[in-house]
Order: sequence, then structure tokens, then C-alpha cells
Amino acid sequence: MLFKSLSLRYSAVYFLLLGVSLITKISFANTEGFGRVNMTGSIVETPCAIEVGDREQTLFMGNHPVSKIIREGQGPKKEFSIRLFGCTLTRLDPSKPDWKNFKVMFDGEEDKGHFKTSGMASGVALRISDHLGNVASPGVHLPERDLMADNMHLKYTLNLVGNQEILQAGDHQLTIRFRIDYN
Repeated sequence: MLFKSLSLRYSAVYFLLLGVSLITKISFANTEGFGRVNMTGSIVETPCAIEVGDREQTLFMGNHPVSKIIREGQGPKKEFSIRLFGCTLTRLDPSKPDWKNFKVMFDGEEDKGHFKTSGMASGVALRISDHLGNVASPGVHLPERDLMADNMHLKYTLNLVGNQEILQAGDHQLTIRFRIDYN
């Protein structure tokens, strides 16, 4: 299971501040002769790795005229992908069955079945679809897919859609996390 979380960023900052604090204590109290660092974490078995460039993507959606969204009910589509590499179907523990399938979940704030945007713009939400046309809902797995050995490109499209509220021009942004569950 892989779950990308913003809390990891805060942990890294915390450890950096803790490290600076420890260095300061050691330099002023070198007669104590000991120090302590507490660390937590986990190592999980997953059949694939995620390409580092794909773990955090920033996508610029461009400028969209309000009239186009009103007329068509949506903005233009923007493609993005998650690249899985080095996939293996065999588990480390031979008593467990081989990896066969995976499911992807996107998580963010919900807005009428889509992903809520924030900012000055209003009246729009973000829709995510996979290459088969399945629409992602926040916190709900997309249909299960077969896992293949070696590399896989999971392709998705995003686009702004109306959310039945009054459209207002302005900037918008959102952060979406994704999670991949294997079985």
C-alpha cells in the first residue's frame, strides 16, 4: 500500500529542527557525553516503485473563459500519468500469494462527486478520469486493474466541470493525494 501524505513534509521539517536543536545541545553540553534521537517510520512491501518525478506533480490548467465552461459544462482536458516501474509479481514471503491486482484512489475535498477547488474562482470543481473513462470520486477506489510485471503508465485526465453554483472568474488551486493498494 502506498499513501502519499503531506504530513511527511512536516516530519522532515521537524527532524531538521530536532537535528539543529541536538547540535546546539551537543556543542554547549559536550560534558554530558550522550544524546538521543527518536525516529519512527515503516517499510512496506509493494510490488512496484513510483517514479520520483511523478510523486508530486504540479499541473498548470491554463486560462479558461467562463463562457466556455457555461456553454460546454466543462473546461479542456489535461493529461497526467503515474509511472510504476520495477514491478514484480512475486512476494518476498513465499507463503503469500503473488501480487495480481491494484486499485488507485484519489483523495481531496469533495464537491458534488468531484474535487473541490479553492481560490477566488467559484462554480467549478475538478474531475479526474482514467483512460477507460472511469470517473474518480474523492476517497473511493477506481475499479481494480491487473498488475503487470516491469513498467506501467497509469494515464488520467483532469478538467474543470461546473458544480451547479454561480461561476465566478478567478484563480483556483487544489491538492490531491493518491493511494495505490495492491493485492
